[in-house]
Amino acid sequence: MARFAKQSQLMLRIDSTGGLLPRRVAAAVVEAMAQGRLADADAMPSTRVLAASLGVSRSVVVTAYEELVASGFLAAKPGGSTIVEIGAGRAARAGAFALPPRNDPGVRPVTNRNDRVRYNLLPGHPDPRLIRQDDWNRVWKSASRKALNDAGTPAQGFLDTGGAENPLSRLKAELVGHIRRTRGVNADIDDVLIFPGIATALTALAPLLADRSGAVAFEDPGYSRARKALQSSGVHVRPVPVDSEGLRIDLLEAGDRAVYVTPAHQFPLGERMSVDRRTKLVEWATDNNALILEDDYDGEFRYDVPPMPAIWAMNASPACVVYLGTVSKILNRRMRISWAIVPQQHREFLRQHCLQGAESVDLVAAEALAEFISTGALARHIASAHRAYATRRQRFTQACTELLPELTQRGVDAGLHLVLQMDRAMDDIRVVRELHVRGLACTALSDSYLCPKTRQHSGLVCGYSALPESHAEDAVRLIREVVHRAG
Repeated sequence: MARFAKQSQLMLRIDSTGGLLPRRVAAAVVEAMAQGRLADADAMPSTRVLAASLGVSRSVVVTAYEELVASGFLAAKPGGSTIVEIGAGRAARAGAFALPPRNDPGVRPVTNRNDRVRYNLLPGHPDPRLIRQDDWNRVWKSASRKALNDAGTPAQGFLDTGGAENPLSRLKAELVGHIRRTRGVNADIDDVLIFPGIATALTALAPLLADRSGAVAFEDPGYSRARKALQSSGVHVRPVPVDSEGLRIDLLEAGDRAVYVTPAHQFPLGERMSVDRRTKLVEWATDNNALILEDDYDGEFRYDVPPMPAIWAMNASPACVVYLGTVSKILNRRMRISWAIVPQQHREFLRQHCLQGAESVDLVAAEALAEFISTGALARHIASAHRAYATRRQRFTQACTELLPELTQRGVDAGLHLVLQMDRAMDDIRVVRELHVRGLACTALSDSYLCPKTRQHSGLVCGYSALPESHAEDAVRLIREVVHRAG
């Protein structure tokens, strides 16, 4: 069964299945955009007229319009009129409107002991279903065909021998352009080294850091996988607290030979490092001949805040900053390709160390990613995914505000996760375990601390990028139930 509405040559097909009625009306509007029946800047029917045409209540259409305005597909104009937002048609064709698959009740598998959870709120999990399938299939088909015809020798680690046709050489060239456009990092191709993951890059950097006396200052709380990669390679890691402006520069020591930071969206608390703090960090590194390890793991996604350039892009920074980035937070966690932009004075040391035996980067994946960037598919995906994640973020934060007002939301301005900070001491690890038993996966804030003495808060680190909007309220209700029981 389907409802149809025609108004000024607009016909909407409202599916009889697939969720709440306002959600289905919104999906039908986006479908009309994708098919070209609604063009950018077209005027939408009034909510009253469209409701009458569809045979639904006006509140249903009002809710649908509000959702589409919030997600950037429609724009509300002064006087009460509504038009199609510029760029909405392209986003609709790219599959930006985040609907759960038909007949999917929200049960999502996670790669953790083969358990299944209803709500995947693990941080750092982009939704690969948002990738435009024809773009994805095309680049992998092309990359596979090239691999079959390639008689060259495989590249090891970051090595790109074989000239411009080598997949890693091409990927480096494309990444340089992408990072310049999106993050203001204007690096040379020779500065870029490719690795199968941030942890691998840090392991490769470890001998350079270990050769220097002193410690690596590390955000506390911080990204435990990066910390463990350094520690397992023999690097002494020293915890340094963070506050609302990022890592406490005043607590750095002259003996620290490097400092690891996530300035675009501090992991896990989510604060953005202030411009003043960034300036002081660069000055400290320059004065102390130290390195800044800048992990820009999800810098592409920002909401309601202006973009801030990477620390690398600041004056005099290239000489003291190792800039780290990854595609696993943009496309798919299983696509293990990361990069490091290394100061010129350390590049040869790192290359020689990697010659001793670094992990290999999959050349087919490297070729596919290079093609994905060069054809504009990555830029289209980021734009469409940004719309979807913004909507999911809004729904999740709204549900938290309404149902869990006693928990403070931190880190909502950027990235793919936020922290629900508890106002009192609580065993957040026990809460996370209980949530997992009940079908919700997230992580405990306390797991990100290295030093118990610096621990100030309990909380839940919740990713919203893989959580359909239609499931946000139910997920938050479950969190509220478990938190209240634990309290």
